[in-house]
Amino acid sequence: MQIQNKIVLSLISVSVLSMGLNAADWLSIAGTQPSFVKKDGKKVANHNNKPHFWGFIQAGYQKDYGTILDKAGTNKTPFVMLAPSLDHQSGFEINRARLAVRGMVDKNNQLDYFFMTEFGEDGVTEPAGHPTHNYLTDASITYNGIPYVHVRAGQFKYPGSEEGMRAVFASEYRNFSTAGNQLLLERFLPNNATEVSPGIYQGDTDQSVGAYRDRGVELFNTTHIRKNITVSVAGMAGNGTGLSSKNASGSMTYYGYLASEYLFGKGKGYYTQSVKVYAWYQDGKRRLNNTNYDRTRYGAGVDYFHNGLRVDVEYIKAKGMIYNGAKDADSSAFSDDWQYQIAAESKNEADGGFVSAQYYVLPKKVELLARYDYLNRLTNSKEGERDFKTTTVGMSYHFKGPNRIDVNYAFRDLTAPRSTNPKVAKVLDHMGNLLSIQGTIKF
Repeated sequence: MQIQNKIVLSLISVSVLSMGLNAADWLSIAGTQPSFVKKDGKKVANHNNKPHFWGFIQAGYQKDYGTILDKAGTNKTPFVMLAPSLDHQSGFEINRARLAVRGMVDKNNQLDYFFMTEFGEDGVTEPAGHPTHNYLTDASITYNGIPYVHVRAGQFKYPGSEEGMRAVFASEYRNFSTAGNQLLLERFLPNNATEVSPGIYQGDTDQSVGAYRDRGVELFNTTHIRKNITVSVAGMAGNGTGLSSKNASGSMTYYGYLASEYLFGKGKGYYTQSVKVYAWYQDGKRRLNNTNYDRTRYGAGVDYFHNGLRVDVEYIKAKGMIYNGAKDADSSAFSDDWQYQIAAESKNEADGGFVSAQYYVLPKKVELLARYDYLNRLTNSKEGERDFKTTTVGMSYHFKGPNRIDVNYAFRDLTAPRSTNPKVAKVLDHMGNLLSIQGTIKF
């Protein structure tokens, strides 16, 4: 089945490439202010150094149709609880509420800045039901004074997965793909986490999820090699600590990114009509019980958006520091105390990916969407391997630009394909489908 999933993603990637040769240049969008703007129908140099305040809110309703399995007061089924708090199966939510300011310090646009805060309930503010008191997602400056390279420093999205780099308010999917969520949306454990079995650690978390971000320095640039063809390159050295400055391992995490984009000549930002092919790589170390463990991730993908049709394909491979789910550490029948579990050793591997198709049946108004995603977790372990398969269908009604209502329904399946323990299958059978309704307002 793993081979079949890889073959399907590869074939779809080839077929998309044959349609043409990012849907947005996220490196430039997030890291720099535009050098030129349109004024009175003409393209003129941008000398406006006034700060630009903006933000967005995402709120809605979710219902998980799985069933809880509770044994001796311990919840064995975290996968049927709604993230981030994991304490209910349905309800209304304010998933994200972010305020931001960006701009350029000088009128020559040599120094840009970007700051963003988070006041919603998500993995940044309340991972696994543990408040972090963290309200800052981004804080960076970018120097543009060197020809053909931008230098960005601070806390921001690292160059990598398209799903992670994409502006989160732009996606019509309420939830990340399973592979993106578990392999890239990093969870952190304290150095003194308990080793529950050789190389597998479990502990409380008081730190935000990585949120596809890190603290460090990035060099990047996007160049037009032809009028409608660009090449983007980025490299970054970061702490490997997500939204925290703690770096117990004493070593850096390194990120690399390469993309090429063919522009059809219409749209901008998330709505740029183009085809982009990209690949990325990241490698670093994480410390648990005073031992440094390797953490490696890499992937590749294709994005296509033209005449109302969007097709996205991405594949992800992971080695070491594999997130192994949340575990209830409280035997009380009246409460759950969730901890994270991580399989730390580099022999632990996982892979996953997704293919998504979206189409505007009414231009700029009504959009239909479907996504298949999968995750093969701990493929090196006969008893520990878990296979996740999710098919999400839905629709979006757009008011204007990113302001819209999204309805997603996810058909979910979870199996242990090589386990010989019949009790494991009985637990995993409690997985259910998921309904998500979300409104997005950007201001």
